[in-house]
Amino acid sequence: MIGRSPVGLAVTQSKSGARPEIEVRISAAHPRNLKDQVAATVTRMLGLERDVSGFYRLARNDSTLRPLAERLRGMKPVRYPTVFEAFANAVVCQLISLTAGMPVLNRLAEAFGKSMSSDGTAIRSFAVAEAVARSNPDALRALGLSRQKGEYLINLARLAADQKDRDFSSIDALSDDDAIERLSAIRGIGRWTAEYVLLRGFGRIHIFPGDDVGGRNKLYEFLGETATPDYAGVRRIMERWHPYGGLIYLHLIVSGLVDNGHVEVSDCSRIS
Repeated sequence: MIGRSPVGLAVTQSKSGARPEIEVRISAAHPRNLKDQVAATVTRMLGLERDVSGFYRLARNDSTLRPLAERLRGMKPVRYPTVFEAFANAVVCQLISLTAGMPVLNRLAEAFGKSMSSDGTAIRSFAVAEAVARSNPDALRALGLSRQKGEYLINLARLAADQKDRDFSSIDALSDDDAIERLSAIRGIGRWTAEYVLLRGFGRIHIFPGDDVGGRNKLYEFLGETATPDYAGVRRIMERWHPYGGLIYLHLIVSGLVDNGHVEVSDCSRIS
């Protein structure tokens, strides 16, 4: 969504090397009027403005981190286009696998997203916060959410749609601890969700969501740690790689996808 309109974007890297370039194809009623907004959206989602050269300097001098960094060299820290979408992904996938959560997210988009036509094909945006805010838990339950999760998501949608604090914009100015405290005060939001949203919604790439069981298991496996993975242990480990905990979290997740054949390493190595 850009403003109140759904916009179709197709992004292709057209040039590699020291000065890479991408091409963005826009499907919209008046694409020429959207160039600046599209550029801002793509930059945000793909992390194009993030300078991660410090991460590679750190990895170059760290024999443990270097193989992971080199395997996915050039990968940028991607984030959701809105904080609400980050929250929706977190709430839907709480305590279930991504495989189980994705169909529910797709049904949310079908029910509450805005549609448009792109090359004769109907496509939809992600669920619009204002539309979800007007819904009810029974409607969300029919899409695969528990009643409790439906209540959480509706409340988050109402907060995201609040014109006085549009899409949780006031959180940006807060420190990590204050942001986590503020977010955790929202019904249904715990430490894991708060940290996940700070990373994937607000782009705070120094935050490793330490309560993410899959993420910390991958971290301990990567390091060959024999201790039981826990939050305190993740915090201790990440001190040596500050301020790139969240970027390392994303590397571990994507590396796992590579191992499972879901992503080709060349996909990442072309990204600069």
